[in-house]
Amino acid sequence: MFDFSTLTVVRRLGFLVASAVLGILILAAVFLWSERALIMAERQSGVRQTVEIAHGLMTHYQKLALEGKLTQDQAKLEAIAAIQDLRYNGEEYFWINDMHPTMVMHPIKPELVGQDLSSNKDAAGKQLFVEFVNQVKTNGSGFVHYMWSKPGSTEPVSKVSFVMGFAPWGWVIGSGVYVDTVDAAVLGRTVGFALGAGVLIAVLLGIGILISRSILNQLGGEPAQAFTITQSIAAGDLSVSIVLKQPHAPSLLKALSVMRDKFAVIVQEVRQGSEAVANASFEIANGNQDLSNRTESQASALEQTAASMEQLSATVRQNADSAQQANQLVMNASSVAVRGGEVVAQVVDTMKGINEASRK
Repeated sequence: MFDFSTLTVVRRLGFLVASAVLGILILAAVFLWSERALIMAERQSGVRQTVEIAHGLMTHYQKLALEGKLTQDQAKLEAIAAIQDLRYNGEEYFWINDMHPTMVMHPIKPELVGQDLSSNKDAAGKQLFVEFVNQVKTNGSGFVHYMWSKPGSTEPVSKVSFVMGFAPWGWVIGSGVYVDTVDAAVLGRTVGFALGAGVLIAVLLGIGILISRSILNQLGGEPAQAFTITQSIAAGDLSVSIVLKQPHAPSLLKALSVMRDKFAVIVQEVRQGSEAVANASFEIANGNQDLSNRTESQASALEQTAASMEQLSATVRQNADSAQQANQLVMNASSVAVRGGEVVAQVVDTMKGINEASRK
């Protein structure tokens, strides 16, 4: 199936206008065809009515003959004379033939009068007068299509005639309309209609051009171009080229161009911020490294301090043990001293007893 999305906006609108023009042409063709059929029907109806009027003339003269005012031959001659001079639509006429068929009256080709027309054929080989008689025998009246030359011309053209029988005299009266006159009338209407259709088509083309230009001005370019640019920007390509036919006119591509430029500024600012953050991170990393080195130095000092504290603790423990031993010695010395005091007391008491004994 054909994909319209591959066409430009101008071509799509052109296709729309072409479709409208084609629709107009189709409607025009249908209208002209129906118009031709209508004109032909009107002409045929007019021919039938005029033949019926001429038939009424023959009825009138036949009535005069029945009333005795005219003989049959006089009535026929009077009827022929009256009908022979009748004209309508300028050049249209009537003729009369009998049921043989033999020509009774023909105002345009009098040389045919009195001739046997059984073998008379038109340009297409149709025995037209035999057809006239057969139409009357079958239906009493009717239309017959054939080829016949127009007055003043020897070139046969298409003609349709209405024939009607007059039974009292055994006659067939007929008249016809040339199809080319209908075609000429239709052609005249076709020319007028074509001029109107041409004006309408020109208006549609003008409107289509105005609409396409307004759409393209609003878009700034084809939708496919905007789609490609949008995809490139979405993919991160901010260097995509945007060609503006009217740089100062507001349009979709102009908005995309502004968006691209703003995105580029934002990305540049983000990039600069990222570099600043990277520099700060580098400085923080260096500070952390220095702090780590200092921490290691402090840890080493703390380890040395811990070792000294451990040595001090061992010394304190040794001093405590020595103090405990000294305390134990002091306690032992105190016990000895107490016992010595007791001994001394005993000795003193003994000496006192001796002294008292000696004084006695």
